[in-house]
Amino acid sequence: MNTKIKDLKARALIDCKGKPLLEVDLITEGGVVGRAASPSGISAGEHEAFVLRDGDPARWNGNGVSKAVEMAEKTVLPKIRGLDVLDQKGLDEVLIELDGTPNKSRLGGNVTNSISLAAMRAGCAILQVPQYRYLNPGEIRTIPLPTSDMFAGGSYEEDTMPVQEVTIVPYKAASIGEAAEILCRTYAELPEVIREFQNGRRPQIGAMSEYMAPSTDFMDCLAILKETAERCGCGDKVAYHMDCAFSEIYDASRGTSRYCGREVDLDELTGILKPATEQYNILYLEDPVDENDWEGWVKMAKALPRTTLCGDDLTVTNLAYIKKALDMGACGAFVFKPNQVGTVTEAMAAQKFAVDHGMFSIPSIRAGGVSDDPVADMGTAGGAAAVKLGPPKFGHAVHIVNSLLRAESELPGAKPFDFSGYVKWKE
Repeated sequence: MNTKIKDLKARALIDCKGKPLLEVDLITEGGVVGRAASPSGISAGEHEAFVLRDGDPARWNGNGVSKAVEMAEKTVLPKIRGLDVLDQKGLDEVLIELDGTPNKSRLGGNVTNSISLAAMRAGCAILQVPQYRYLNPGEIRTIPLPTSDMFAGGSYEEDTMPVQEVTIVPYKAASIGEAAEILCRTYAELPEVIREFQNGRRPQIGAMSEYMAPSTDFMDCLAILKETAERCGCGDKVAYHMDCAFSEIYDASRGTSRYCGREVDLDELTGILKPATEQYNILYLEDPVDENDWEGWVKMAKALPRTTLCGDDLTVTNLAYIKKALDMGACGAFVFKPNQVGTVTEAMAAQKFAVDHGMFSIPSIRAGGVSDDPVADMGTAGGAAAVKLGPPKFGHAVHIVNSLLRAESELPGAKPFDFSGYVKWKE
């Protein structure tokens, strides 16, 4: 079969937030089609790959992607036509060189990522293998656990708590199947516990199908989740994660953050978070410090010894930032989002380096997601620990859970990721 790239077709679709996104079909000389679309985030880091949009306020509030369609078809296709679609690294290197910027600001990260993912999908179709096997033809020993964001605040629900997400992590589940059951059971039981907390008032659904935080205090969310897990008989099998997303509330000009209507410094933020890490088993704490305050990250990591700090806006799936985080001791985990860097090769290289050097990887869907996001398979291929997603209810979240369940069925020798080496509390 001729595996050289013959053609590329691009189009505008919509993501799960009703915002345009770019989809690309890569077509080989042998007639195989690889199709993919790059997601985007609501809470996006300053150093993420640039998303090419139209900027015309009269259409889609400036979020159209007709420029990205044209970029893919008119600028990129002539440079990649004739390349072997099975040479993922070679294709990605052409994209990186053609763009020539640190953050994909010429071509657009949504353009490069969609094309890179489409090449990967074409390769899977040609070789008739799953995505995780295409990316890792060797031994796969572990499968990342599914996790679910159960409460939303921050930039998702600005009139509730400053913390963006509070999540259940079924870190002691004996199988992916058991982890999925824990998430589904707790999500089903959760509204009744929230109703009791609110004296009978019906809970409200948030932006990602999680529940809106019932108060401005994330400690209430943790208490409710703990009670819910215990009622479901799985309290001893779950831990928690919080995505603070505190870059969203940071004022760089003043060096302080706006927290619940008052101005606080780093020490005060640490004091707000520390009781949570002492009273609850918070396995990892995401973005508790501004993305540019590296010394602040180091300081907070030392001040919160019972949890692992996890970079997202700090590390942006970028090898250089991950190396810096490791060198400084800023964080021990990172959120893996391939669209942040813009190609499959760069994303997988960043993940491999992090895992090889003792970090754990948390693949994540994006708020502006797609229904067939390959991030779980990319995590499985790269030894990731747990996948960050919303409740097991709609579209892209259900797809992720089912991807992990399929991997467990297809990889009988692989076990759920073992977090025991990363637990920082006495069990």
